[in-house]
Parts: sequence; structure tokens; C-alpha cells
Amino acid sequence: MRSFIFLFLASLVASADNTSFVRAPYLQMANHESIRVVWRTSADSTPRVRYGLRHDSLDSEVPADSVLTRRHPSLDTVAPIFKDAPVSTHQFEATISGLKPATTYYYAVYDGETRLTPADTSYRFKTHPAPGTDAPVYFWVVGDSGTGGKAQAAVHSAMVNHNAALDKQLDLYIHVGDMAYSRGTNKEFNDRFFPMYEPTLRNTVCWPSMGNHEGATSKGASGVGPYYDAYICPTNAEAGGLASGKEAYYSFDFGRVHFICLDSHDLDRRPSGEMAQWLKADLEKTQADFLVTFFHHPPYTKGTHDSDKEGQLIEMREHIMPILESGGVDIVFTGHSHIYERSMLIDGAYHTPTIAEGVILDDGDGDPAGDGPYRKSAGLNPHNGVIQVVTGHGGTGVGRSGTIPLMKRIIVENGSCLISITGDTLTAEMVNLKGDIRDTFAITKKGVVKHTPIANPWQPE
Repeated sequence: MRSFIFLFLASLVASADNTSFVRAPYLQMANHESIRVVWRTSADSTPRVRYGLRHDSLDSEVPADSVLTRRHPSLDTVAPIFKDAPVSTHQFEATISGLKPATTYYYAVYDGETRLTPADTSYRFKTHPAPGTDAPVYFWVVGDSGTGGKAQAAVHSAMVNHNAALDKQLDLYIHVGDMAYSRGTNKEFNDRFFPMYEPTLRNTVCWPSMGNHEGATSKGASGVGPYYDAYICPTNAEAGGLASGKEAYYSFDFGRVHFICLDSHDLDRRPSGEMAQWLKADLEKTQADFLVTFFHHPPYTKGTHDSDKEGQLIEMREHIMPILESGGVDIVFTGHSHIYERSMLIDGAYHTPTIAEGVILDDGDGDPAGDGPYRKSAGLNPHNGVIQVVTGHGGTGVGRSGTIPLMKRIIVENGSCLISITGDTLTAEMVNLKGDIRDTFAITKKGVVKHTPIANPWQPE
């Protein structure tokens, strides 16, 4: 009985401590030897982060004078946060460096000597493997989720419960945009993004792509706005890849997998533009085995948006997809259209309107338990096939306006995607808000595979 009372009181203390956060601690910009812990309070404090290899022995520290503090622009001209935040807001960013690759650490956030986070093993992080290491990666992809509503919560819970049942932990989290409806303000991030995902964000880095709703208050060219306050993205190749000089688009590596994020919303999408030129150079530099790309506006969709009619979507298809396919891209994740759509293995589908003839390389289902995985050559090879996934079904209302002829699966319900890459195989599942697996497909890359485009491919209804 005494131990129960102690645990109950401890939980009350932990709960009370957490109320001091405007944004509870979350992780950003990991690599193989460093990571950043970010949090917000509504008052000044003496910020410290303690960390170590055991949760009950946090024997290293980032002291207060090494923690970056950002405040309202009326109080801070050096590293201000966006002006729509309350004047009392303090954002703290602690960089933990000198870490070992592929190693789990535990951490706690303090105000002076007062511990603000409970002594809980969920406050942890795992560093990336050393560059070039052949290491497995397991990640979550979600988009168009930021309503703060029941569907968003159910999608997150379904992912958490799915992983718990399999005893699996995420290595990273990708969001393809529209994470804070309706204008991506600081308050909307506080209300509709951070509280919902807090149990995941405390131990898993979210790598973001800006959606049009965040774009109402944040600008890719300047890197200013609530979106850019919330996230710390690499500009100087801090996590691998090629330096982009902008947080709006960037790349990073996890073992032998190369990830590329693009800004499909408010930057020049033409081949001659700065983003496209960086993309070409980044693709030439990488030596990865797998290439994963993500951005907001889908090149192919007929959900709540139509990629044959909308300029941003058409330009991503006509201008950016040829560059990505020349670089050997394996899979592209997008959102914006509130639906789940997943293509067959395709290449060269740049026409407007979109057609299937001559651009589908494999019209099977890609399911290891069905027609078998899609097959590609080992390494990154030009025009060897790509899978397109629209995952804009993370929490907002879903809908369908038609059929893109490239799609193998079209599912009008809320959910998200879980992807594992191990050895020569990428395996993906779409898990709906009830926790049901609604789609499974895989890509296996080995040897040399040459495809002949199918003249009369299978077509969805």
C-alpha cells in the first residue's frame, strides 16, 4: 500500500512538473554523434539537460550557458522566435554532442537543480549508425494530420499500439506537411501537433516537410515563421547529404539509406531553380543503397486534390520527378490530398493528364504474400522504377474525386505508413486508425533487373 501511495504521489509530481512546459521536450536533428533537445516554457529558467547510458545514471550534462535560448523578437534580436508567439515564450535548444553511433541514451530536462521531466525510460534517444553502415531503419510517415481531433489521435495510437505489439521502436518520424491547421501558427502547433504526438516526439526525431497550411505563416525562402521555430533542419549537411543552405529542403542519411525533403509549396520548382539544382548535386553525391524522398504536394492523386489540374502538383510531376528518377529514387511520400493512394512500380509518368500506358514497369501488387515484392537492381540506378505513396490521411477528413491510373491501392480512410528497410528489402504497411493493416508492399533490390514498360497494364477501378 505504501509503495502504491508513493507511485501515485510521484505521478502527480511528474504531472505537475510537465505543466511547466508550453512545449514538452522533443528531439531534433539527429546524426551519428549528436542530437538536439528542444522545449518551451512561459517563463525564464536556468535550462540544463542531463544524459547518460542508463536512465538512473545521467552522468553527463549540457549546462545552461551552452543551451540556446530564443525569445519573442521584442526581446531577442539575435535568435528570435516568430512574432505570433506570446511575449513570455522561451524556447530552449540544447545540443548534445560527442555521442557514440547507434547507441541509446537517456535524458532529463532541468530548471537549475529542479528536474522537469519524470524519471521515465521513454525520455531517450538513439543516435544514427555511423555513415555508410549497413543498418536497418524503421520509420513512420504521416501527413495532413493537424486537426487536434479524434481521428488524428486514433491514427497515432494505432501506430503506437502496433509497434508495442511487435516490440518495435521507431528510428525516425517523417511528416509530409499540414501538421497544424489551419495556418500553422505557434498556437496551432502548441494545440494540435505537440500535445498529440508528445509521447513519440520525446524519443523520436520528426523530420518535416512544410505543407501549404504551415506556409500561411512560414516562408521557405527566408526560413522564418512558426514552422521554422518548431523544427531544426540541416542546412550544412549536419546529418549527411549535401549542404542546401536552407531548412526548406535538405537531405540526411541513416546508414545506407538517403532521405531527401523538398519544399513543394512556395519555392521555385523549375529544373533551373535553386532547389532543383541542389537536388541534382545531392543525388550525384550520395552513395546510398536506398533513396527515400518526401514533400507535400503529390505528383499523382485524385483524392481531395487533382494532380492533373493543380499547378504545384503538375510542376512536381513534370519538373522534379524526372530529376528524382534519374537519381534512382525508390519511393516518394507526399500528402496534401486527404486519401491513401499507392502506385505500382512506375517510371516516366510525366504526362498531363496522367496516363498508364508505357510508364508502368510492374503492375503487380508488390505484396510478399501476393504477387511478390517489386524488383529493382542493387544500388541507385536511373529509371529503374519508383513507388508513389500519398499519405495525406493522417487525421483530417478524407475523400476521393476520381482515379489515377497508376495506383494499385486507393483507400479512403484515416491512417499512416510504417516502413522498414533491412538489407536489400524495403517493406511498407498502411495501418488505419483502427490498427488494421490495409496495404502491404515491398521493394527488393539485388543483382541487375531490367524492366520493359507494360503497354496495357492492369488498371484500377
